[in-house]
Amino acid sequence: MIPGASLFLYLLPLAAVPVLFHLLVRRQRKTVLFSTRMFFDSMQPRLSFHRKFREPLLLAARTLLLLFLLLALARLAVPRMGSVLGLGGEQAVVIVIDNSSSMVGSAEGSDRTKLSLAQEAARTLLKNMDPDGKAAIVLLVPEPGAERFGGMSTDRDSQLAFLQSIQPTEATGDSAKAILRATALLENATSGGGGSLHVFTDLQEAEWKTPVLAADDMDGAAQIFMHRVPTAESTLPNICLLRASVSSRRILPNQPYALEVLLRNDGDKDFQVRVHRKGSENSVAEITNVEVGAGSQKLVKLPLQPKSPGRHWVRIWIEGDGFDGDNRVFVPYICEKKGDIYFVGDRAAGTFGLLPLALSPNGDGSLTSLVPSFLPLDAIESRLQQKPPMLVVLTWADASTLDEGTSALLDQYTQRGGNILVLPAVDASESTGQAPAWLGAKLEPLKSVPVSVPLRVANESSPFWSDIRGLDGQVRIGTAFAKQYFPISLAQDAGYAALLGANEDRALLAIRKHGKGQIVVSGIAFGRTGTWSTLPRQKIFLVMAQPIALGAVANLSNESVSIVAGGSLRLLPGEGDEMSITTLLGDQVDWSGLKNESPMLVRGGAYIATMGQRETCLTVLPSELEGHSAFVEGSEIGALEGIPHGVRTLTNEDDFRDELEQSLAGTGFYVPFLLLAMAFMMAEGWLGAPAKKWKDRAKDDADKNPGAPSTESGEEII
Repeated sequence: MIPGASLFLYLLPLAAVPVLFHLLVRRQRKTVLFSTRMFFDSMQPRLSFHRKFREPLLLAARTLLLLFLLLALARLAVPRMGSVLGLGGEQAVVIVIDNSSSMVGSAEGSDRTKLSLAQEAARTLLKNMDPDGKAAIVLLVPEPGAERFGGMSTDRDSQLAFLQSIQPTEATGDSAKAILRATALLENATSGGGGSLHVFTDLQEAEWKTPVLAADDMDGAAQIFMHRVPTAESTLPNICLLRASVSSRRILPNQPYALEVLLRNDGDKDFQVRVHRKGSENSVAEITNVEVGAGSQKLVKLPLQPKSPGRHWVRIWIEGDGFDGDNRVFVPYICEKKGDIYFVGDRAAGTFGLLPLALSPNGDGSLTSLVPSFLPLDAIESRLQQKPPMLVVLTWADASTLDEGTSALLDQYTQRGGNILVLPAVDASESTGQAPAWLGAKLEPLKSVPVSVPLRVANESSPFWSDIRGLDGQVRIGTAFAKQYFPISLAQDAGYAALLGANEDRALLAIRKHGKGQIVVSGIAFGRTGTWSTLPRQKIFLVMAQPIALGAVANLSNESVSIVAGGSLRLLPGEGDEMSITTLLGDQVDWSGLKNESPMLVRGGAYIATMGQRETCLTVLPSELEGHSAFVEGSEIGALEGIPHGVRTLTNEDDFRDELEQSLAGTGFYVPFLLLAMAFMMAEGWLGAPAKKWKDRAKDDADKNPGAPSTESGEEII
């Protein structure tokens, strides 16, 4: 009904005007005496029959003419889709916006993103609601701070402002939780749990294909309407960024590291992309072209060498593929200051061979940030208590002569995160006594071979080889040979992983985790002359020396953790219930509070999570499902199996607006009522004009019987 048209409803009583006039001008009846012959000759039976039925029909036609004319002018309409869309009666509407990563893709037939199209359609829905209608907006991926807009309200300005501020996340949504949150709002807003729920989504299979709800899970009688935002097809495959991490070793200035990036090609053909890398200490991004095979993964190693201590980050992003929602990641890391190395022995004696030179070429840490110190055995206890080093190096001979207090102190040092290397002295010629039990290893008798035997890698999967392992997964140490060595006997329950072997002897170099630290044992001395092995004189030895000092399997105090966007932070390492999050780069989430109340991180970022004295470098990765998953077609949604719902396709906001306004207006009766009025007007005209032959016949009868009473006198003869 249009404004002002309701006035004609008040004029409906005018339809009875013809009846009123009929009663006012009704013909008077008068008795006239005439002969029987005159009755049969002069009166026309047809005329009497015509008058008997014509006048009631004419009266009905005129009444209905006025009635339908007034109804047509009143512009009556029956609400059609308005009530079907849940906008009829007392309005209670919850709008669910899909803000998952897939919504950054283009909508079909448009150059706009699917999220912007969903936002405009939701805006149209809000603007067409009654002023006193209650509404709320729920996000498929909850965001920190969005709770303050989560209640049912009539404040359209705040709702529209919040709707406009919604940004895409890099997470996969949970359809069950979003639907349950929405129905709970409707349940609280309406007494019977009615209202309507409108979901604007691209219906990605990762979120909507698998049944997650049952009819019993839904409270009340809320109507669910799914508005599908169609996705434009891309001619380019998607390259997903699955993982990005810095070396697990402790990071020091001027040390070379590798930043590992794992890519996956979701397409059916080989494809090349550009990998960009920019660090906190770099002003210009470096670009690497990488080709990823069809349907396969590829590990890319990018060089990293920090210059100064402190908190740092690396931003990595790829360009050139068909989907942007999983193309970036931010990696944080903490660069420590120079680390101390305690050698238990005399420098001049050459006990440790080339190892001190490999760890610190200048001896002052200027090149590697590792500063060696040579201490007598009786001074190691006091120095450990004063300043724990990064690495303690001692010979098997010294290890077997440790007193109980020093042995316990070294055990405690490693369990708290320190590193220990035990090796033969360059001049060692026979096995030593019993080593401490916590070491979990002992030397066998010395073996000397007449012809040097090649050293082989015993365990390529060990994290010790991460900086040496090639992109094909192979570890190559070159042509390194051994001429004499001590085989190592490893305790079965110690957890050692053999690193190097020769001939039938599997363990000449081994590593194990001990508490939060690590222990490395060697049966080879690292002399200069090659009497033991040629390994110390090869470049690979410089690379191998770094994880011995910096840690390869240690559970360090400053470790790195990666979670997928939308994942929980409750499993982060650390003691206590208090947690703080500091943003280095990416989505700004600076927060502190109880760990079990920590916010959900839904976008990529480089963060430092602190619990007690422990700092954890936290990387938030994009969801790998968003660019890989297909979309639900048809009208049946698996996630809502057994729950009544409707599905419609959202092409653009203009068509949605027109359809919504038309549906709210309903089905009008203007044309049907007008046609009925015209039909009764024609009937009235036909009934109001008697047939000509009746008039002519009546005139002829009057001429033949001039004395007959006239039927045109206004008096009725009975």
